[in-house]
Amino acid sequence: MSFSITYGLLFEVTLLHNYFLNNAEETFADMSAADKEKMLQHFNTDAFTAITPTLETYNELKNYKMVFKKTKTGFRIYIKVKETNETEPFIKIPVDLNLKFLIKIKDYQFENYTALDFALNQVFLFSNVRPLTEPVSFEYLPKINDNKLISDDFLVSEETTANSISTLQSSEKQNVFGLISLNLQGDNSAGNIVTNLGEIISPNFKIHFDNRKTLWKYINRKAGTEIKTNTAKPLTRSGFVEIDPLTDFTPAQPPDSQYPNPSVKSITKISSDYYSEIFI
Repeated sequence: MSFSITYGLLFEVTLLHNYFLNNAEETFADMSAADKEKMLQHFNTDAFTAITPTLETYNELKNYKMVFKKTKTGFRIYIKVKETNETEPFIKIPVDLNLKFLIKIKDYQFENYTALDFALNQVFLFSNVRPLTEPVSFEYLPKINDNKLISDDFLVSEETTANSISTLQSSEKQNVFGLISLNLQGDNSAGNIVTNLGEIISPNFKIHFDNRKTLWKYINRKAGTEIKTNTAKPLTRSGFVEIDPLTDFTPAQPPDSQYPNPSVKSITKISSDYYSEIFI
């Protein structure tokens, strides 16, 4: 008699970042499928984040025969299913089961190249269920085909943040950037992971960060002058943004002038504007 254990995909979370995936001013969203695949070949979330189940969730995964598996673009949760029906979990699971995952930032320059504002006592919450302490305008975690980038709207209140952090073990509470909190059934059917009968839907949720755009300030220390671009330019790891000396500055600069792209190391914020400084 043969015996095999079968696991099915319960859900997936895909994490993308336009700093790594855009090519200069060409956005990842506007690329052909072939070009997207090329960019994804060199992309790995480990470059800037660490995503792990909370200790409480780790125990739930064991109890319900689930497996956490990292991918280059996030993670997947697999669950043991019945041999006779691969959409039915081997162990019946409550539809209100909650699974949480910590997001911590590994790259100290993440804030420089990510188009978000950061608050000391607030975290980003990515969830399919609105906390009672959040307004009805609460932003739910997008799905893979949603054309939505992560914005400051996902930054929850200090009260919600405190409540969320309080559920963590003391060893987990430091340097939390965000939490992924998913119930098997969300506030609406679009966010469900299982049906009312507990059968697997296998949704793919998406966290897609945008790259920061900054005004580029060129500083000539020898001449004691500085000029800045009229509009903000994108920061990307790949490609080169061409600067037109006649149209990108006021007043226009000599047409034969050349201007390098900035690194993400030197960024300053003045009022609501972000500046990249390039010394020439």
